[in-house]
Amino acid sequence: MYQPLLQRWRRGQELYVLGFGIALLLISCLMYLGHLSVVPLVFQRMEALAYDLRMRLTIQQQPESNPPILIVDIDEVSLQTEGQWPWPRYKLASLIERLHTAGAAVIVLDMSFPEPEINPLDEIKQRLPSFSQLDPSLLAHYQQLDGDEHLASVLVGKNVILGNLFHQSDNFQKGLLKPALIDWHSNAKSLPTSLVMLGVTANLPKLAEAAAQTGFLNIFPDDDGVIRSAPLVLEFKQQLYPSLALQATRQYLLDEQPIKLTTNRVGNAEVITQIEFAGKVIRTDPTGQIIIPFLGAMGQFELIAATDILRQPVSAHLADAIVLIGTSAKGLADLRSTPFQSGLPGVEAQATLIYALLHPETIPVTPEWLDAAIILEMLLLGSAMLWLYPHLQPYGMLVFGGMLVILVTSLNVWLWGYGRVNTPLLPPLLLVLAISLLFGLERLLNEHRQRQRIQEMFGQYVPSGHIEQLLANKQLNTSMASERRQMTVLFSDIRQFTSLAEQLSSTQVQTFLNTYLTPLTSIIFQYHGTVDKYVGDMIMAFWGAPLPDKSHAEHAVLAALAMQKTLKAIQPRFNDLGIQSTVQAGIGIHSGEMTVGDMGSSYRRAYTVLGDAVNLASRLQELTKYYQVESLVSLETVQLCPNIQFRLLDYVCVRGRQQPVMIYQPLGLNSELAAEQSLLVKHETAIQAYLAGDWDLAKANLEELNLQQPSHYYSLILRRMQASAYQVPTAWNGIVSLKDL
Repeated sequence: MYQPLLQRWRRGQELYVLGFGIALLLISCLMYLGHLSVVPLVFQRMEALAYDLRMRLTIQQQPESNPPILIVDIDEVSLQTEGQWPWPRYKLASLIERLHTAGAAVIVLDMSFPEPEINPLDEIKQRLPSFSQLDPSLLAHYQQLDGDEHLASVLVGKNVILGNLFHQSDNFQKGLLKPALIDWHSNAKSLPTSLVMLGVTANLPKLAEAAAQTGFLNIFPDDDGVIRSAPLVLEFKQQLYPSLALQATRQYLLDEQPIKLTTNRVGNAEVITQIEFAGKVIRTDPTGQIIIPFLGAMGQFELIAATDILRQPVSAHLADAIVLIGTSAKGLADLRSTPFQSGLPGVEAQATLIYALLHPETIPVTPEWLDAAIILEMLLLGSAMLWLYPHLQPYGMLVFGGMLVILVTSLNVWLWGYGRVNTPLLPPLLLVLAISLLFGLERLLNEHRQRQRIQEMFGQYVPSGHIEQLLANKQLNTSMASERRQMTVLFSDIRQFTSLAEQLSSTQVQTFLNTYLTPLTSIIFQYHGTVDKYVGDMIMAFWGAPLPDKSHAEHAVLAALAMQKTLKAIQPRFNDLGIQSTVQAGIGIHSGEMTVGDMGSSYRRAYTVLGDAVNLASRLQELTKYYQVESLVSLETVQLCPNIQFRLLDYVCVRGRQQPVMIYQPLGLNSELAAEQSLLVKHETAIQAYLAGDWDLAKANLEELNLQQPSHYYSLILRRMQASAYQVPTAWNGIVSLKDL
């Protein structure tokens, strides 16, 4: 038996394949043990997906109702009924009081209170300066109106747990952290290897001291954004602090003893192996984290709307329950991705953790012997395949490999479902697939070579151009070639930049331009634009190339509106550079046919646009200073923007262009300007009358508008008519020549 096998393996090609198979086996074992840190992120993602699928396939039954765990949900209905978040502390205090009166054993708040609530009397002073001296009778109630004091008084004597939020990167502390009693036995000078936090957002001292316990809310997602595990302890400033779920569970079990950590020494570090409290033993990973045994998608715990607690008789089934107060409202951004869904409320994740700590048998564990077991499994699988595959044909290898895949997967799912043992699926599975693929390719090699000879033989009859067309990306191939397109172009330029720059040093000019150009460029990219070039402070951008954009005009105008809004917002940063005057920019936009493509010389090229339409946009930008408006667009652009409100300004001839152009000022989205329609209608009536030669009507409306909304523009048009004694010039066609500007 052995001689034919040796003869088969002595074939050079098969020996190479066998050598590659052995190398794959050894490399797989080394990669699993971490000696080769070259595991691609895609493999990690695949392992995570396998984990999620396994959890969904082995979902547990409905959670036990003893003890009952309920969630008071600050949902959309509650926000609509009680008002937007954050709610007044008096309302939260009332919610807690009603839950306590109903017999809730522990009340857990999935939130923190780092900032004090403004006293209504202080708010009156801020909003109404004339009432800076309040009636003494009101001041006598100052303490009574203090929401924080009231909430603190309500917390006293009740089993209420408040949340803290640690930060991994921000080095600061806000609020008071209550010390926690955590005991661990070791001769080491350093703490066990828990996750180290740099900052924390805790609670106001008066609230933290009034609460029965506090615990952190943090549940850190994996690299793909899904939460699969949660820490029970975190380190902050050389102290260990427990989680919200751990503190809530201890409070329910009336555990007043210190939390006990069991550690093992690994090298120079003390790693956590388990956490003990109230007679329960929770096995953890070396950093004090546990796998979250999710019970399914949202709805595993009874949800009660917060507004129902506040406004309706409280149900008796709240007695002796653990009640969590949190939110499922999307706007409050406390939704987490889990193996079951992408929007699980964070409060339900906390409820799942509390349930798991009360029922430790549901928590999957990673045993200490796992690495040895996985290596043994991989060696057995690899040896079996290396021994049998040389005897099998491709279909036989397919069947045998499929059987091994089923065996590996079934064993993994069985250990998870019945033993609550978390073992990785991907390493042995990939080993089976890799070695099967390697030997399968070897078996198909001769057939592949024969097919290759046939392809080479007939390839001379297939035009190479056809092959190139099939392989080429048509979009990328044509995007750089010059062509005529309907597009929109934008020019933006700072007014009085030269005089502004003369006041600054070269370094300040550089800082100023970076501060100015960066956010404005970001807006152009946000609205799908392409930045053509910067010329000093001037920005040139266009829409509609290299990728087609049916809404190119609308995107350009929305970008201009956003740019002007952002420019106002960053004025304080200019003031920090010593610029006292307001930095203003004029923007011109025009839509039309223009040439776009890769243009230039053999020394330097650029993807840019050319044409009369481009020149007109530049002229419109120059006219913004004349009209003292932020942005100007042409009629062609207006016609392509049905969702945006504009107002007509003038009918002009500009330098370098014979045909006149209607110019407009963009104001914003139609939906945002409903309250100003009457003024816009009056404005339109005035300008249309002015252009049509009905100057009496135009004058009356413009004067009224100038009184209601004084502006340089209205004064400009009135002065223009006044220069002709309000008499319409002969052969008036509404066109004004501005070619000298």
